[in-house]
Amino acid sequence: MAEPIVFISRNRIVEGRRPEFELAYARAVSVIRATKPGTALFAAYSDDARTEVRVIHVFPDADAMALHFEGSAERTQSASDLITPARFEIYGRAPAAAIDQLRREAAGTGASIEILAEPLGGFLRAPDQEPS
Repeated sequence: MAEPIVFISRNRIVEGRRPEFELAYARAVSVIRATKPGTALFAAYSDDARTEVRVIHVFPDADAMALHFEGSAERTQSASDLITPARFEIYGRAPAAAIDQLRREAAGTGASIEILAEPLGGFLRAPDQEPS
């Protein structure tokens, strides 16, 4: 049985660039919703100071994560003047190519990476249809 994977990216928003980041993120939501059907969740949350953002990604399996990561280096590069990665967290058995890419990004920015690859059990329940 396929196991879900959760990926969380923690980022600092470049000072004074919050409005541009919000616009870029809204565009990313549209692109990912339209082109990455296996991505079960793609959602961002900000801290109270509005200086940090965490993007939560949930995938039903490694194949969906691999598809999501296709083109992600370019998406990350396009946002590099708006956010600085601080930490990457992966929960579950992620594809090696995705982990390698995150390690390269972390090395270039000083971000840390944590991988908890051994699931203890659970489930991912997808809704019957997308909200309108």
